[in-house]
Amino acid sequence: MRKRHLMTAITLLVLVAILVIGAVIGADKLFAPVPNTEQPVATPSPTCTVRTVKKGQRVVPRQVQVSVFNGGHRAGLAGTTMRSLSRRGFRQGKVGNAPSSVKVRRVQVWTTLPNDDGARLVARQFHRTKVRITRTDLGPGVDVVIGDNFRKLAKGKRFVVVRRSSSVCVPLPSPAG
Repeated sequence: MRKRHLMTAITLLVLVAILVIGAVIGADKLFAPVPNTEQPVATPSPTCTVRTVKKGQRVVPRQVQVSVFNGGHRAGLAGTTMRSLSRRGFRQGKVGNAPSSVKVRRVQVWTTLPNDDGARLVARQFHRTKVRITRTDLGPGVDVVIGDNFRKLAKGKRFVVVRRSSSVCVPLPSPAG
């Protein structure tokens, strides 16, 4: 019987020791200094490489990355539009909702670059849509903001001819293939 009491006492001491060690380690982690959030942990990788296109050359869909944002209330509109543009050869950027401050009735094509021939090509995929130059960059490539009155893509051109020599951000191949 004494042997059993001794074994119980040893087991209890081992369990208490494990509990104390766990508490000390947990408290140490809990009260450790917070890492510096000023320094980024990772740097974003580039999504494209800048190439010069000369006047008269063609810009085709595979050279243009598009991000599509839903600026209306119809669920899934941005994803459906992105799939349609992808089938036409455009590279996929980001898909999501536009900021709530953005009001779009049908469709808008946004770019941050003047004379963006890739944006012109994207705009031609939609009925009577002009390119808007804006400081707001919602995603990689040309931004398309879709509103509730958008129905479907137009029979768009498969290329545009460059009007003036300019730089184009040609999407890099994705790591997946």
